[in-house]
Amino acid sequence: MASAKLLLFTALVAIMAANCSAGLLDSLFVPTVITEYYNSAPTKEGYRFNIDDPNGSKREEIGVIMNPGTENEQLVVMGTYSTYDEKTDTDTVTMYTADKDGYKARYQIKNRKLSPGALKSAAG
Repeated sequence: MASAKLLLFTALVAIMAANCSAGLLDSLFVPTVITEYYNSAPTKEGYRFNIDDPNGSKREEIGVIMNPGTENEQLVVMGTYSTYDEKTDTDTVTMYTADKDGYKARYQIKNRKLSPGALKSAAG
């Protein structure tokens, strides 16, 4: 009888702890979208959105329904996103397309630092 009461007490404490900490866990681990940097707009043909993070990262995307109302109707998504790495002082820009043929991406890495040769030629 005493072990049943202990088990019930332990279960109640565990449930109360889970309910109390759920708000804390949500605020720590669930990301939120800051609408100040986010813009989304439906268009006649699909949608368009962009995100400009304060850290310099950007993403722009457009989705278009091709051949609407036909058997060849498909959603085509095109966009770019860029990130900046402070440690290496580089920008990475990725351009992508997703359609019935799959996802295709191209990227370009740009180093913000100027080479010694470039600095020397700029100095004259």
